[in-house]
Amino acid sequence: MHIPDGYLSPIFSLGSGVVTVPVWARTVTKVRAVLNQRTIPLLALFAAMCFTIMLFTVPVPGGTGAHAVGGTLIAVVLGPEAAVLALSTALIIQALFFGDGGILTIFTNCLNLAIILPYAGYFTYRLIAAKSPILSIRRVWAAAIGAYVGLTAAALAIGIEIGLQPLLFSQNGKPLYSPYPLSISIPAMLLSAIFATSIVEALITAFGLSYFQRSLPEVLTAPTLRSIVSGADAPEGREAQRIPLWRLLALIIPLALVVLFLIGLITGGWNVGHLFGADWSQVNWADIGTMLLIVAVIAIILIPLTWFALPRARRKAGVILMALAILLPLGLISPGFVYEGGPSDIKAAFGYVPQGFQQLSGFFSAPFSNYNVPLLPFFQATSAPLWHIALGLEISGIIGILLIGGVTLGIGWLISRRRSRAVPPVASEKSG
Repeated sequence: MHIPDGYLSPIFSLGSGVVTVPVWARTVTKVRAVLNQRTIPLLALFAAMCFTIMLFTVPVPGGTGAHAVGGTLIAVVLGPEAAVLALSTALIIQALFFGDGGILTIFTNCLNLAIILPYAGYFTYRLIAAKSPILSIRRVWAAAIGAYVGLTAAALAIGIEIGLQPLLFSQNGKPLYSPYPLSISIPAMLLSAIFATSIVEALITAFGLSYFQRSLPEVLTAPTLRSIVSGADAPEGREAQRIPLWRLLALIIPLALVVLFLIGLITGGWNVGHLFGADWSQVNWADIGTMLLIVAVIAIILIPLTWFALPRARRKAGVILMALAILLPLGLISPGFVYEGGPSDIKAAFGYVPQGFQQLSGFFSAPFSNYNVPLLPFFQATSAPLWHIALGLEISGIIGILLIGGVTLGIGWLISRRRSRAVPPVASEKSG
């Protein structure tokens, strides 16, 4: 769902900053109220998690890819302003370092995924949750529905933005930027969201909030967060029973697999050989098997190391992030799943390359473009066999997690320090 350079006019892209920049300014002011020694690491963890989730990208017609984000979960736990900060940081670093989304479209991508998504999801959650206890199951359902609405709203915004380009910027009857009209871009983005990524977003959010309710209820009921998350008058509810993580996974993973299989059937025309619209007969299953075997060996080695290397308080979160990074190659099983449409795809569909693509597409080369690992040709994402590509994706994913987590941590500490400096010291009384 990152819009690459070339699909939007620079005027349109940079014009999005009229909305995005003031929201960023408001965000910095608001998050100061909730940033402390507990919430800053949590914010960095969420930003890294969202980066990893967004790597599982599925291409859709209309010029971009679709993926879950995790933005509503951040908004529910820390507030929508915190979600804006975490997601904007992740999106900007993705564009600058990994070439995921355009440089000129940073304002637009942040508007869609870091502002529209978390705010739409959060207010839907608040509407459904009402004044129910913070640790109630109703809050889980409300968060899941909010996540579904939030991602769908972001997908609709992307479809509108791409579809407006032929209407606003054309020359001699030919679009200068995205040639996809509203009649193509909106249905493409909405259908992929409604029947796929929004459902995944809802499952991720439901699992995440359920985990916090049962394992870290003190985060949801902390006085410093309640005024933003639930309202000062929201009841805490009874202490949630602590349920081991493996039990939550045992409930969520089978449900997710069933839902995804049904979605695959629907999008594949009820043909098992064309799940999710891909021609699975073209997949080299021998290469896939080798890749999965290597991924499994890496998981067996790295996940226990992560568990024992991290402090007790960070073990579960660290293992989850490491597991997500190791599983990134699963997105490579179907050809082209980690993909953003480019000039060659436009030419194949329309017979020409719009002027905007010739001038803007690829004008900036990110250090880890297409998740290649610099100076290591063995891990280049354009090399073969498939397990080489998988290792490159895993390495760049781990680098991205560390980079985004570290930058978000630094931004959080910087904002909190400015807050503490803004509070005047209390003068001590002189003794008589």
